[in-house]
Amino acid sequence: MKNTQLIANIIFGIALAVLFFLHFSGQSNTNQKESIVSPKIELKSSKLVYINTDSLWENYEYVKEIKKTLLNQRNQAEAEFAQKYQALANEEQNFREIAQRLSEEEGIKQQQELLLKEQKLSEFRDQMQERLMKSEQDKNEQITKNITDYLRVAYINTPYNYILGYTRGGGILFAHDSLDITKEVVNGLNANHNNKKDKK
Repeated sequence: MKNTQLIANIIFGIALAVLFFLHFSGQSNTNQKESIVSPKIELKSSKLVYINTDSLWENYEYVKEIKKTLLNQRNQAEAEFAQKYQALANEEQNFREIAQRLSEEEGIKQQQELLLKEQKLSEFRDQMQERLMKSEQDKNEQITKNITDYLRVAYINTPYNYILGYTRGGGILFAHDSLDITKEVVNGLNANHNNKKDKK
């Protein structure tokens, strides 16, 4: 999860760096403007501002919900795998207990069946991990889309040419606090997220 989030943060930072270049060549989206909740924006004097992506991911309510969903999915998958693994372990134990009483042909047959079940369990584990990774990737892409969609609408008429994504250890080595718009962006994202939930 941490590695995937770090990758998502880096991608997010790069996406934000180009997102506001020349205000998308002057293009805007009227429909999105009508549906977005935009708390007060306090304009900075600079044409370049930034969002602390670490803080954003910690405080954006949708991210918290996604993390909870992903954790539940992982816990359910691990419980299902543990159940299958224990069932196979019990079968192998039973086989060891009766192996001496079986004919050679019966013993070979049961060994082959157990090997096949082990192979299927291994395939199940790989498929489960692949599904979890895909789900996590899809959720991270949705989070990034929500953020960029919000910024595109809420900040299109501001004088900002760039909104960068800043994270400790990332490509930006220093960012002055006076250019930090993280709090107002988080407030806007959470207001829109809660507004969507209220409409459901």
